[in-house]
Amino acid sequence: MMRPRRATRSSRPGFVAAAVLVIASAAAAQPPQPNVLPPGMPAVPVPAPDTSRAPTLTLEASARASVANDEMIVTLASQRDGTELAALNEAVLAELNSAIAEAKAVEGVRARLGSVWTQPNFDRDGRRVGWRVRGEVVLESRELPALSRLAGKLAERMQLGGVSFRLSDERRKLEERRLLKQAADAFAARARDAAAAFGFSDYRLRGLTLGGSAPIPPPRPMAMRAATMEAAATVPAEGGDSEVVVTVWGVVELQ
Repeated sequence: MMRPRRATRSSRPGFVAAAVLVIASAAAAQPPQPNVLPPGMPAVPVPAPDTSRAPTLTLEASARASVANDEMIVTLASQRDGTELAALNEAVLAELNSAIAEAKAVEGVRARLGSVWTQPNFDRDGRRVGWRVRGEVVLESRELPALSRLAGKLAERMQLGGVSFRLSDERRKLEERRLLKQAADAFAARARDAAAAFGFSDYRLRGLTLGGSAPIPPPRPMAMRAATMEAAATVPAEGGDSEVVVTVWGVVELQ
């Protein structure tokens, strides 16, 4: 009597493949599941686009004026050449101190010591043959005619190093206060025009920045001849003009 044969291992792969196919088909038939955060981790909301914020503009407006310079600066120098350095220094400093004392006696004139320097003098062979000492006095005043006469008098015994003019701090600040109202009015008008141009009826200020004149440039010097020029009875006191500017920068929100 023959016994039935047992199933061999070769028949098992087909059974396993069928089971895998059934599981894969069942998984594909299920709808996709949403992502699930790990326990304890809070959900981070995604902000919606902000479509309600009004547009903004950055604007600029300025007011400017040309103002006559009201301050005069005169530089006078004393120079000595010789072989005795100590004697040269003493002579130069004495003349500078005398000029300062005379200038301080004139009402409205400020006087101060400028630069003082010493250098050796050499001959054609490069040998030192002596010294040159030079010192300067600086005179400043808003009384232009008085300083002009004083400078002409001192220039009879000293070298006239230069004359320059500038706008005083007091006059500049006064003019900037006057121009500030003009700059503010110009900025408001420009903001209204910009709002109307883009189809808005009004505006609201979001920020303002004020700017005054640019840093004061070096005083404008007058042309002078060499240090050996002859002194005039008076020094010219026509100083020209300076420009004062006030600028307003701002950000406005259109409404």
